[in-house]
Amino acid sequence: MNENNQKPRRSRQLTETSFEQSADQTSSDKILQELQLHQIELEMQNEELRQAHSALEASRAHYLELYDFAPVGYLSLTAQGVIAEINLSAVKQLKTERKRLINRPFALFIADKDKDRWYRFFRQVMQRGEKRTCELLIRRSSDTFFHAQLDCRRSESENHSPLLRITLIDISQRKQTEEEQRIAAAAFETQEGIIVTDAQKFILRVNHSFSRLTGFSSKDVIGKETDLLRPDLYDEDFYKTLWATVAENGYWQGEVWIKRKNGEVFPSWLTWRTVVDNGGYITHYVASLTDITAQKQAEIVLLESRQRLANQVVSTIEELEKTREETVAVNTALNVMLKQRESDKTEAQLLLSQEVETTVLPILRKLKKMCEKQSQISHLMTILESNLLNLVKSYGRSANLAVAYQKLTPVEKQVASLVRQGLSTKMISTALNISPGTVSSHRKHIRKKLCLDGKNANLRSYLDSLTE
Repeated sequence: MNENNQKPRRSRQLTETSFEQSADQTSSDKILQELQLHQIELEMQNEELRQAHSALEASRAHYLELYDFAPVGYLSLTAQGVIAEINLSAVKQLKTERKRLINRPFALFIADKDKDRWYRFFRQVMQRGEKRTCELLIRRSSDTFFHAQLDCRRSESENHSPLLRITLIDISQRKQTEEEQRIAAAAFETQEGIIVTDAQKFILRVNHSFSRLTGFSSKDVIGKETDLLRPDLYDEDFYKTLWATVAENGYWQGEVWIKRKNGEVFPSWLTWRTVVDNGGYITHYVASLTDITAQKQAEIVLLESRQRLANQVVSTIEELEKTREETVAVNTALNVMLKQRESDKTEAQLLLSQEVETTVLPILRKLKKMCEKQSQISHLMTILESNLLNLVKSYGRSANLAVAYQKLTPVEKQVASLVRQGLSTKMISTALNISPGTVSSHRKHIRKKLCLDGKNANLRSYLDSLTE
């Protein structure tokens, strides 16, 4: 009985022990499962952290790349105006190595003329903290300059010290464009009227000179075709030829009449030119016109003056020709008269000389001979004879070669002509086939007939002095 009662008790104990062991095993498995779950979660979190770190590194690298290679320059200045940070774009703009820019005053890279304005601007931005913009002339390390736009804003750094964040933009191209636009605007307002149209020939813009010349204001013509300037003086073929020339050559110029707003027309010198894009397509037409009314009036005056002058020249030429003919006739008559007078004078001289020699001198010599005993009278007769001979000699000379040759024989004329040409006695004898002695004899006779008895008188010089 007792043994039977002990068996169930033992069985119960075994069952309870087994149950406890089973319970312990279940609890361990549960804990193990929980630990495995925690491990999986930790591994997942670790993977997420690793991915987040990689993403952060990639984001940081991307940010640094964007920061360094941004299309504009970025830099940060301390409260003292020293460069604390700068990206590669700004480094390229300043053309200086980054290590030589960090911790250097930014004012060193500002043109001298803009430094005072930069200091005032820097203080205002750092004091007020508001975002502001300024334009400065920046100097590179190579002592070249460029125009820059600075967009500035104050911010706090990690150590709570203020920084000035600057966006540096090179605006040199914009400044050049603005300058070109100013120059173009100044050139646009010239004394000539300017018209700008689109490719379809609709007016886009005109200058003040155009309005002054035509009476049309900008509002009157903008958006309209240039036909409103055409007078009824040209047919359609004229304008077709004009625009065909513009399209082919790129320009046309010539004189045309332009119609004003009030209907009047005036002559102008008109030039049309094309404006093309990079592809060679026409985008605009530009015309310049000048009022040439005064020029045309001056041309009319000049033409009239020229015609009057031409008429006067013709009339003067006719008068001069008539005067010339009269002068020729008068000169001919005078020459005839002078020749006749010279001939008469020479003949009178010869006759007088011959008369004195043949009549007066013989009588004077007879009287002298008769009065030889009276010395005083004889002396006076000698003086009278001498003076009379000198008078006859000088009076009998002629300045004309032909008249002088009248006194000579034919052979003497030949000798005198050769002497006048500069031939020697020997050459004359050879030319005339006579002896040199005969030539010398003829020379003596010629000198005597021409009243050249003096030793100092040269026959050739005298003959050269005579007019032919």
